[in-house]
Amino acid sequence: MTDELAASGPVPDRVIHRSGRQVGHCIHWHDRLDSTNEQAMRLSARLGQEPSLHGVAIAAGCQDRGRGQHGRVWTAPPLSSVLMSVLLDLEQEASRPALLTAWAAVATRYAAGRWLGVKPRIKWPNDIYAGDRKIAGILVEKGRGTVVGIGLNISQTEEDFLEAGLELGGSLGMFSSGAVPSHCEVQDSLLEALDLGLPAIQRGETRELEAAWREGLGLVGVAVRVEAVGRVALGMVEEVGLAGVVLAQDDGARRRFLPEEILRIHPLGDFLRGENWE
Repeated sequence: MTDELAASGPVPDRVIHRSGRQVGHCIHWHDRLDSTNEQAMRLSARLGQEPSLHGVAIAAGCQDRGRGQHGRVWTAPPLSSVLMSVLLDLEQEASRPALLTAWAAVATRYAAGRWLGVKPRIKWPNDIYAGDRKIAGILVEKGRGTVVGIGLNISQTEEDFLEAGLELGGSLGMFSSGAVPSHCEVQDSLLEALDLGLPAIQRGETRELEAAWREGLGLVGVAVRVEAVGRVALGMVEEVGLAGVVLAQDDGARRRFLPEEILRIHPLGDFLRGENWE
């Protein structure tokens, strides 16, 4: 193995090509991997020499060191979840993490909704919930390119999550309105949704994405507690968009928070009851 290949990490068990796509035109499939995000970050070092790596998806049947938000570990039994990262090489404005988190969240919500008997929602900043259970998480990381990692639970049972100490974990199978979808079906549906939404971002057209993101978050008109870098505020959400979240406060003031500075947003009723703070 050459030094360059060794630096690029494990060799895929299969390479799958999909014509007519930008996102997922090539899928590097690994039966087992340390982390799809780590592998995508290793590949990102080659983007300068291999521009065709833009849009490549790295997927795994299971992973040993999957990373979630705030350094958490994301684990799942083999083929029970879509574990996937997409490597992107975008212009600076299109590679904004808040923008790509919104893009991935909207696509994941749409893909998951195909099989759910309930309408999934986006929980700020990067989780997808069905009812009160988390079914998916998103992690955006920057290297030579940008890596967008998604974990979407498919077939785990409530008992599986209790055994893992994840009382609020959920899967498509727990909420499915019909048969539990296959791993291949869910992965392909997710890639299709991601691919459909990326060209508008590349053109700088974000209005439709923001509208879908706003709807998925469901925060407009809700009294919330915003935890941001260096400050906490209470108020009613007036606006949600990539330009910021605007709170109307009791004293008549309006405060704008950039998406990048917001750590958490809790509906005030949930926060006061101590429910699902993270």
